[in-house]
Amino acid sequence: MPAPRSRSSATLATTADKTSAVPGKGVVPNKAVPLFRCRRRGAALETAIYEAVLQQLSTVGFGAMTIEGVAAAAHTGKAAIYRRWPSKEELVADTLDNVLPTLDLPLDTGNVRSDLAEIFTVMLDMMASPAGGAMQALMGELGHDHDFITTLHERVLAPRKAFMMEILVRGVARGDVRADAIKPVVVEAGPALLVHRLLTFGPPVDPAYMEAVLDDVVMPLIRP
Repeated sequence: MPAPRSRSSATLATTADKTSAVPGKGVVPNKAVPLFRCRRRGAALETAIYEAVLQQLSTVGFGAMTIEGVAAAAHTGKAAIYRRWPSKEELVADTLDNVLPTLDLPLDTGNVRSDLAEIFTVMLDMMASPAGGAMQALMGELGHDHDFITTLHERVLAPRKAFMMEILVRGVARGDVRADAIKPVVVEAGPALLVHRLLTFGPPVDPAYMEAVLDDVVMPLIRP
């Protein structure tokens, strides 16, 4: 008797391997029906894993999140995750970095206020996204002194904050911004107020509030 095939085979098994006796037609194969779901690979698998991470962060939180839980939600195996990310921290950081909208330096409009308004709008959209919500929940859960939060700041937030600095540096070259305004406290003032508004009242942030932050806080801090 031939040995039964392993159910863990990478080849998709179907019921076409079996036959049935049909009166007048002899022995015919059954209609092929997949027994096992084909595993996703490449970009499709990564997308499923990223979605599973966000789902786990929003339902159980970072502390209770496990690689096993992510694998189950993404319908894949733990090995597929560990091949790409050696730890839960690496997986979460990479997920947020990949799913948060990328901030591109806006075209130089010739007006620093217009440049800032454009980047503030993109930032608000980013913070109101599911990934932005997961990031905020994560920071609230772990606290700002946690080592992993430092990693997230360096890998995910800092590159996005750098665009604010670039806009102000560009404004200095045009004469729109004071040179002594190029400092972290000034760069972070507008985004900090927008984040506080979002956390206090939830999305979306009223465009009028964003305009007020620009005109009543940011512009007086940078204007020559």
